[in-house]
Amino acid sequence: MKAARDPAPNLPAASPPAPEPARSYAPTGFRASFRAGFRRGAPILMGLVPFGLIYGASAKNAGLNLGQTALMSLGIFAGSSQLVFLDLWRNGVNVMALVLTVTAVNLRLLIYGSSLAPHLGPASSKAMGIIRSYFLTDESYAISMASFLKPGFRNSPVPFYLGAAAPTWLGWQAMGLLGYFAGSLLPASLPFAMAIPMVFLTIYVAVLKASRSQRGIKIAVALSAGIAAILLRDIPFQLGLIGAIFLGVGVGVALAALRARKAKGQRNDA
Repeated sequence: MKAARDPAPNLPAASPPAPEPARSYAPTGFRASFRAGFRRGAPILMGLVPFGLIYGASAKNAGLNLGQTALMSLGIFAGSSQLVFLDLWRNGVNVMALVLTVTAVNLRLLIYGSSLAPHLGPASSKAMGIIRSYFLTDESYAISMASFLKPGFRNSPVPFYLGAAAPTWLGWQAMGLLGYFAGSLLPASLPFAMAIPMVFLTIYVAVLKASRSQRGIKIAVALSAGIAAILLRDIPFQLGLIGAIFLGVGVGVALAALRARKAKGQRNDA
């Protein structure tokens, strides 16, 4: 007769696995997001130094006083438009042509705004909409978009965007005033003309690094828009630049659509 087996000892219940440590996300509050954007936008100041000095010296040479120079920077806050304005003003162009030309130069901001809108969302008020539009520049757009497209971005978009624009605004105001006083003391042999393309080259590299999956499309957009801008540079009122922008946008949209269609076909075949 087989001996009865001893009942299995009462083992203590297995303790539940220790919870995984919480993931560390980027701050999402207004102040923290603003500071994060400010940190991302601060390096662009190095490229703005010669750009702002050129503006201040040009404003003085065009006959503007200190108050007018500062007021233009505060009111327009668009480097290329301000330099175009000064050049036309110095050459006696009539007011209507001046306004149309400056407006044409700034038309690219409409494209920037439509691109940023899905990330920033609707403005909470008319005042906030005006503030967001006022701080929209090539620099703030490129820095913000490069960050928004990065996987894992967790900052609040609007304060981050405003923070990214703040260094550009502060640097532009300060360098314009410094250029007004000290621009004439700088040697003419310094390659100030390279300042503007170097700023935009820095911006483009930041955008190119934001999303590797779209790098080919971005390069194609830059090449097509750049070649078109060179070929159309003699069109008056800077309309060639606007045409180049729209051509680049069209190339980007077409290539993105082809890529999406190809990816959809591969999924259907799988």
